[in-house]
Amino acid sequence: MKKYKAAVIGIGRIGMLLESDPKRTKPATHVGLWIQHPRTELVAVCDNDPKKFEVAKSMKPDVRTYTDPEELLKTEKPDIVTISTWKDTHYEMMKLALKYNIPAIVLEKPIAEKVEHAREIVDEANEKGINLFINHRRRFDSLLYEIRDGIRQGLIGEVLQVTSHYVFGLVTTGTHLIDALRFFLGDIKWVAAFPNKKEHFAPPDDPCVDGFIGFENDVKVALQSLNMKDYDIFNTDFYGRKGKLSFKNIGRDFELYKVIESPEHQGFTELENHPSQRWGGQPRNQFMFLGDNVVDCLEGKAKSLSTGEDSLKALEALLAMQESVKQDGKKIYL
Repeated sequence: MKKYKAAVIGIGRIGMLLESDPKRTKPATHVGLWIQHPRTELVAVCDNDPKKFEVAKSMKPDVRTYTDPEELLKTEKPDIVTISTWKDTHYEMMKLALKYNIPAIVLEKPIAEKVEHAREIVDEANEKGINLFINHRRRFDSLLYEIRDGIRQGLIGEVLQVTSHYVFGLVTTGTHLIDALRFFLGDIKWVAAFPNKKEHFAPPDDPCVDGFIGFENDVKVALQSLNMKDYDIFNTDFYGRKGKLSFKNIGRDFELYKVIESPEHQGFTELENHPSQRWGGQPRNQFMFLGDNVVDCLEGKAKSLSTGEDSLKALEALLAMQESVKQDGKKIYL
């Protein structure tokens, strides 16, 4: 059975270094994925810090190393390339991968920093028939597809309101949340956002913001940010006419709270205190799920589960929220 040649450009934390985290489900990085997937072979890595090559060699002794990404692409001609560099280089690295017609490109989020650059990337990839995968990791969680089907089939009835919490930067982490919300709720119609003026930890150029997101189906999401130095959180509560569904514990678990008769007030109902049903309990192998999707697409058996178009729409919402902050919370239509 054919093995596909893979390469990774950018071997920092998510590119390679988090593979050493003993608590993370393996593979936990792009280097780990392409080494461990049975249908791929990691042939080369690239980084501007040659010290990282020692780690790469310890994981795969025969892997070839480069400091120039164009030299890697031109010499190795991989079937798959992961781009896991800093977000301000994504446009440049994507243009390079598209120039060399790499059949499958896996890009860390966000797709770009400017909407026009993201559109250019998406259009060129589509024109060339290149498979593009943006690593919005919840789209590579098999359980989310089951839960989304349940919501669509009336698990909690009509969805009325949603509340979400995140940490560590609107673009850095918020992009995962906005993409996950789109996965469950559909397209976004408008946003309104405000700065988080409480002390919080975030990249210097990417502070957290709070706000509201209005979807085409008239569901409104309250988006709130917290301080990662206090605790990590990536939670969403979906409130429906027939109960509440909680997506919690950084995405590991779902809990269903049904409507019950009030024990305190005659003729009233309320949500049960303890969930009547749980899903999850353990992290799912999202990187391997991504690898399976990439191989299936290369063989014409599937389409990308996390497309450039999806990432472009998430970026439009993120930038609109940043613009709303500048305009004191003005509602911005997409």
